[in-house]
Amino acid sequence: MGNRRTVAARVVAGLALGASIATLVAACSPGADYPSILDKPTPRAEQPMNPDQVKQATDALISDRNRLGQQQASAPAATGSTLPAGSTPKP
Repeated sequence: MGNRRTVAARVVAGLALGASIATLVAACSPGADYPSILDKPTPRAEQPMNPDQVKQATDALISDRNRLGQQQASAPAATGSTLPAGSTPKP
């Protein structure tokens, strides 16, 4: 009787060890799409933005932020909570 328990315990331990090794090997698969640590980024194809383009992009971001802030302020809160008296919604 004791011999069967020992064999069963060894089989279970062997299966557990095999499963853990398989998990580790699968986690190290080369299929991941992450760049290597030593890879350098590809050079940029475009020139940096000139000051007019920076201003135009900044203005577009500000107008988008303001538009989204107005939409959020007019929409009811999804959580059902209300703002304290005298407070204003965050932009």
